Amino acid sequence: GGQTLAFVGPSGQGKSTIIQLVEEFYRPTHGKVSYNGDDLKDLNVRWYRNEIGLVSQEPTLFDTTVAENIKFGMPDATQADIEEAAKSANAHDFITKFPDGYDTMVGSSSSSQISGGQKQRIAIARALLRKPKVLLLDEATSALDTESEKIVQDALDKIMASKELVTIVIAHRLSTIRGADKIAYVSHGKVREVGTYEELMAKPNGHYRRLEQLQTLGENDDRATILQNKTNFTEEKHGDEDKEHETEKGTSAEEDAAAAKAKSKKNMERARSLARAEYPLFLIGSLGAILHGLMFPGQGFVFAYMIEVFYKPTEPCNDDPSTGAVIVPGGFSTCQMYWDSVADDMKDQSFNILYLLVALIFCALVGSIIMFKAFGTATERINKRVRDETFKSLVRQEVGWFDVRAVAEVTSQLSDDAAMIHSFSGEPIRSFVMTVASVGVGLVTSFVFMWEFAFVALGILPFMAFGEYINNQQMIGEDEGDLSKDAEKSSEGTVVVETLSNMRTVAALCMETERVEAYSGALHENIKSNTLPRNAIKGTSD
Repeated sequence: GGQTLAFVGPSGQGKSTIIQLVEEFYRPTHGKVSYNGDDLKDLNVRWYRNEIGLVSQEPTLFDTTVAENIKFGMPDATQADIEEAAKSANAHDFITKFPDGYDTMVGSSSSSQISGGQKQRIAIARALLRKPKVLLLDEATSALDTESEKIVQDALDKIMASKELVTIVIAHRLSTIRGADKIAYVSHGKVREVGTYEELMAKPNGHYRRLEQLQTLGENDDRATILQNKTNFTEEKHGDEDKEHETEKGTSAEEDAAAAKAKSKKNMERARSLARAEYPLFLIGSLGAILHGLMFPGQGFVFAYMIEVFYKPTEPCNDDPSTGAVIVPGGFSTCQMYWDSVADDMKDQSFNILYLLVALIFCALVGSIIMFKAFGTATERINKRVRDETFKSLVRQEVGWFDVRAVAEVTSQLSDDAAMIHSFSGEPIRSFVMTVASVGVGLVTSFVFMWEFAFVALGILPFMAFGEYINNQQMIGEDEGDLSKDAEKSSEGTVVVETLSNMRTVAALCMETERVEAYSGALHENIKSNTLPRNAIKGTSD
């Protein structure tokens, strides 16, 4: 049967490092760690970690349902397997009391729904689901209060008493490991004492005995009983509150959606108000955009003059009577004078084209510098102002505000909002001013040289304006579809931050493939719901 080995000792002496070595998060520089006689370096890491279950001091629950969190321990597990593991971890009873049962959303964005002890028991169920050969408990109860610790410890005691698997325990409270088969006292990176509880307590000046005596000073057994009675009352009270909350939730869903939409529009107005201090820069940038916009109608003039030069006709000329009738166009006395005149005209037109090209280069160069410098400066100032104000607002929020929002969501939203401000205050304004300048000069030119074509252009102008409006809306990015909580949870940024910030749990559970699939799925949903429709609209408008 399996045995239980417990490591105890002062903090910072290497107890948790043992767990890291056993999990093969690190490899020893000296010596080796063996599993069934084989060096861990010679074993497949994924296979080996599937042989081990880890429960850490602060367990990680991902932003999904209770069932899915437990199922991460064994992806092909059935619902019956999940419930069996939950029962072994003393978690089944409180899970079934949730309104949605095993479909209740948990994780960092729903942390207020469950207590620390409940999170720990779900993590234990996840570790037991994979039916590990070795169970690692890294101070699994040290972060819990007394009442939660007692419930979690009962589940762990049941597991250790079954003798079905090898259990390695890192313990802070010595009362939790008195029944271990072996207890090792670790100090300064070395094992100082090893033995059963009775053997270590029999040593008059032993390290473990002194540590035990220090922890048992002022112990009050009655306090646990009082807290146990309090737990029953609290659970009943919470059950009534959950029912009331569920009723209120159904009646206010539509009002919340309307309020969220109104709040989004109000935020857009506030974003515009944050740009007022930069209006002078926007004006300067607009002048640069007008200069840059003159380039497009100017290219039309260049193209027209070049066609006129290249295809300038030269009429037949004959000033020699002996060869036939004398024909000298333009009233010139000789053909040579006529040809020289035509050459001079082509030369003058060529210089005019050159001057026009230089003017266009000047407009493009100076206009681009002014436009991008002014708009870029204004945009970055607004961006900094938004980030500063947002962060100030975040640190002023109540602690409860962060209980229902994951850090990944907050940081991802902050990045998205700053990008939205950047696009709103930059590209749309540049494009709009350049378009107005180009269309305005083009229309005036058309009325001067060919008024019929000008009226045709006026007929097309509404469609061009509609296309420009659609493009601006796409760049501004009114993310009305992202107002729901589900959209935030499926954000690819949230998946990345959640995965990387909990990389130890991901590695311990061999979840790399699942997290990659979750990220790919979030990207696919984003492309399907946002990118593809936007590109289709943009293609139609263009």
